[in-house]
Amino acid sequence: MRKILSLLTILGIIFSCTNNDPSEEQDYFPTNIVINSQNGEIGEILTINGNGFLTNANYVVTFTENKIAAITEINSNNLKVEIPENAISGDISLTYNDHTEIIGTIEIINNTIINDLYIFHNSENKIAKVNIDNGNLIYLDTSINYQGETRGAVYHSSNNEYIAFENGNSPKLVRINLDDGSITNVGIPSSFFTNGTSFDDMVIDDNDNLYIYHKSENKIAKINIDNGNLTYLETNINYQGETRGAVYHSINNEYITFVNGSSPKLVRVNLDNGSITNVDIPSSFLTNGTSFDDMVIDDNDNLYIYHKSEYKIAKINIDNGNLTYTNTSVNYQGETRGAAYHPNNNEYIAFENGSSPKLVRVNLENESLISIDIPNSFLTNGTSFDDFIITK
Repeated sequence: MRKILSLLTILGIIFSCTNNDPSEEQDYFPTNIVINSQNGEIGEILTINGNGFLTNANYVVTFTENKIAAITEINSNNLKVEIPENAISGDISLTYNDHTEIIGTIEIINNTIINDLYIFHNSENKIAKVNIDNGNLIYLDTSINYQGETRGAVYHSSNNEYIAFENGNSPKLVRINLDDGSITNVGIPSSFFTNGTSFDDMVIDDNDNLYIYHKSENKIAKINIDNGNLTYLETNINYQGETRGAVYHSINNEYITFVNGSSPKLVRVNLDNGSITNVDIPSSFLTNGTSFDDMVIDDNDNLYIYHKSEYKIAKINIDNGNLTYTNTSVNYQGETRGAAYHPNNNEYIAFENGSSPKLVRVNLENESLISIDIPNSFLTNGTSFDDFIITK
């Protein structure tokens, strides 16, 4: 009898130990799962709350289209994951021991800025999106027939519009919506034309305010995009040569123009108080000539320009005018139709409009040069382009 009792006792101990085996607990799926946020950005940490998470368990958290998230932290009450690259809005699932459950949904907030290139193809009377890698063009359906020369184009981010300034007998803004191709023409009221209709160098600031130089008034004017009214700065500006583009400098709140006369210089106009600062390019940089073109500005307010006389891109010091050249030689085979800074690639990109139109991409870090031809299939009606911009 004692042997039987001893045997039962041993079996009971074994059974008890078996029931308390930690590995048995690992069969349990976490309960009361709640996701702490209904939306998030790529790379953001998302907390998944619940009961019964095991710190040594192998959980898999999957977003829509099978994007698996990296687990950054885990304890008994929650696990934290990093929202994976390329995640899209949709369901989130948790997998453990071959068991999968949808545990919630999320809306991905995409703050990635896409830098698309657009240009007006004169020969087609249409705006085209330019593929930066192969030169293919995707046209908006809307036809645009300017009644005069343009004085630059800009991208209006709030409205997702390509806006050109048409400088004919009746100057106006031509606003093209890049979503639906709709056109809004906004005429400049004739009351502003007492001294003439000559304008140049339209720019846009970080708040989507438009500015242009009214040559007939020798003043910078802010343009109302809804009614075309002009608000002038009081300062008179009389350039002593042709300009080679203008940019908006956000840190200084300045409208900066490059004047390309016999003594090239930056003309910096403060948009708060109208003060002017002239910064000459030192003569030591002008040994081979004073021909420049296509000034651009990067996301850190650094200025770059093409020095045609040197066949090189140069960074301009806005305080003393000194130039720092890239080592790469750039020899365009035709006139350019504007240039832009591409922040994702850190590239100075010009649109060359010769007999074989192309993008000329100069990397400002490693100084490599890539030429991307516009395929002949897009040039049936001609090779005339104008007003190259980038979306930011």
